Amino acid sequence: MAVGLPPESMSLNIPRLVLDGIEVVGSLVGTRQDLAEAFQFAAEGKVTPKVTLRPLEDINTIFHEMESGQIKGRMVIDFKLKK
Repeated sequence: MAVGLPPESMSLNIPRLVLDGIEVVGSLVGTRQDLAEAFQFAAEGKVTPKVTLRPLEDINTIFHEMESGQIKGRMVIDFKLKK
């Protein structure tokens, strides 16, 4: 099982998929039940989001960090936050 999107296209060995009975399935958000369970986990405090607040002045640095894959979680630009 793989979760998430690859950074670019990927090749698949079609004969292997057929012979081994492997299924490739895609979904943007999962089922309604998956979404309900995810909200319930959050409501129960079982999910701790990784969110970093940064000031607008850091915007160029943030874009460089995104391009190089250095950001973990969510980066939030706080317009009221000052350096």
